[in-house]
Amino acid sequence: MQNNKTKIIYLIGKPGTGKYTIAQELAKAGFIICDNQLINNPIFTLLNYDGFAKIPSLAWDAIGRIRNAILDFLSLRSEGNYVLTNCLYEDEGDRKCYASVETMALKRGSLFIPVKLLIAEEEHLKRITEVSRRERWKSIDPAEVYSKEELIQVRHPNLVELEVTSLSPSQVLERILAHIKELES
Repeated sequence: MQNNKTKIIYLIGKPGTGKYTIAQELAKAGFIICDNQLINNPIFTLLNYDGFAKIPSLAWDAIGRIRNAILDFLSLRSEGNYVLTNCLYEDEGDRKCYASVETMALKRGSLFIPVKLLIAEEEHLKRITEVSRRERWKSIDPAEVYSKEELIQVRHPNLVELEVTSLSPSQVLERILAHIKELES
């Protein structure tokens, strides 16, 4: 069965798990990237974020308004497949963020696929401390690896959880595309 419904993939994982790298692989398969840094960086740039500092609530409020404007735009644009990325924890604000992305997908009539990325501590530590992350105003703080904050619990029938420690980005792409194919059959 061929399904021409547009797709919204939502990559969720802690900083340094490879969300943007995987999004770049999905772009090769025709997805448009709406990375969380696209939303965050106007504010992070103005803060001259160093990858370690605590982000003030004033900044998160502004980032929320930017995110809402982007999601409103995507709600109105019914064509195109998108991949969004975010680090979401189990708290009220992140639950609202998740719900707003899911609602956007519903308004578009898109197939919504949340993808939760998991990683082993040792590999996570290697990835998060890579200096190249600083170029995109990303956290490079190894404390993120040891944070006990729990990633958001997602209960969606299209959810796929992937342990990415030893997978290449192209292998993750293959698994996501196979999951979509299964959902569409």
